[in-house]
Amino acid sequence: MPKSRKSPETETAAGCCGDWKKTAEDLGARAQDFARKEPAQAVGVAFLAGLVLTVLPVGRLLSVLVRLAFVLIRPVLLILGAVKLCEEIEKRNNP
Repeated sequence: MPKSRKSPETETAAGCCGDWKKTAEDLGARAQDFARKEPAQAVGVAFLAGLVLTVLPVGRLLSVLVRLAFVLIRPVLLILGAVKLCEEIEKRNNP
């Protein structure tokens, strides 16, 4: 049975998606191997990760970042608009 050839665009897209999937699978396999070889250490690492995620105010940090983005978006858009206006004025004055 002849194999079908994929177009270069399809290969690139599949290769890109396949890379992160392969990386995630490799990471999962390495974590399983580590847990089998060093179960006490794996439990300790999991405990510490859970403790850090519980103690850190992840929701508040995310909320602060979103608020900061919304506060800064207005001045950034105003500056970009002013720059574009200056470019348009220069373009019209210098034919």
